[in-house]
Amino acid sequence: MKVEEIMTSRNLVTVAATSTVAEALSRMRTTGIHQVPVIAGKRYAGMLSYREVLRRRSIRSNSKVESFMIKTAKLTPNTELKTAIKLLRNSGLAALPVVESGKLTGILSRTDLLKNFSSIVPDTGMKCVEVMSSDPLVIVEDEPIDKALEKFRSLDESEMPVVSKSGKYRGILRVDQISAGKLLNSPERVSDGAVTGESEKLMINTGSLALKAVNAEPRTTLETCVRMMVDNRIRSVPVTDSAGKVVGVVSASDIIGTISTGENNGGILIQVSGLEPWDDDLYDILFYNASKFVSRLTKMAGIKGGNFDFHVAKYHSEGRTKYSVRTRLVGGSINMSINDYDWNFGKCIDKIIETYENRLTKRKEK
Repeated sequence: MKVEEIMTSRNLVTVAATSTVAEALSRMRTTGIHQVPVIAGKRYAGMLSYREVLRRRSIRSNSKVESFMIKTAKLTPNTELKTAIKLLRNSGLAALPVVESGKLTGILSRTDLLKNFSSIVPDTGMKCVEVMSSDPLVIVEDEPIDKALEKFRSLDESEMPVVSKSGKYRGILRVDQISAGKLLNSPERVSDGAVTGESEKLMINTGSLALKAVNAEPRTTLETCVRMMVDNRIRSVPVTDSAGKVVGVVSASDIIGTISTGENNGGILIQVSGLEPWDDDLYDILFYNASKFVSRLTKMAGIKGGNFDFHVAKYHSEGRTKYSVRTRLVGGSINMSINDYDWNFGKCIDKIIETYENRLTKRKEK
């Protein structure tokens, strides 16, 4: 299958590199798109996403998009779909551009893959409990927006479950429901892309913004979960127990992580995204610990081939760096996702490896 068979090619939403960030956020909020292609003249230039805006913490509303967009890998209409999926997963992005002769001709997004999931992956009967991210971050419904934004930054995602004080699931908060002024943390007030020059004073709690409660149970099939995402235009589905408490989250990236791209013929392939070329010390810490763990996998779980994927996000505050690490281990009958965050990168990786070992040990004992 080729990219052109499932990519979005009509009514593409784009922003100009010379547009202001406030204008771009207004367009993203109106269309419900969380990552938008940037065009310079008539050529594709990069991507702007909520993730990049949140990472900066404070942006003037009249700042230009070209200063905050990121460079990405590019696909062509004839790119093999399995190759495209691998590139999309490794990028940690929600979508990649489809480009011909420098011009944008389409977009391949996680949503495109979800819409065509049944034709890409045979029905395996896999359940949510097998792929969900356990111990997810949640937002309590009476928490202020500023606190919710901090959680979005640490999770590196654009949706999060909202719960009551007692922990009962209430709904989903999407980052595009939060005003542009709050996202930019700008001294100006932003409304529909316009700067009014007034100070914005929002005393809104997250519960008032939460979307209707769409949720799955641990034994819900992935196919059902995919339909929930597509039908409700969401990117994650909270998983709740019999008491209505959130015990996990299945995201679009979790589901796409189950798609085999056929590049593994043996051994566990460790793949890392999100780190910069100069992060040699972080690469060394990650690969040293991950390699030791991988060497024990065959004995622990009988895994002889598969993928061990890491995506690292860094957040800077008060002269310190906080690390958020999302991981997925796929091999044999194993498909697990574990995320964590910490100010100490080595400690963060250690906690993730320890959690995998505990879960695999429990699985073996059953």
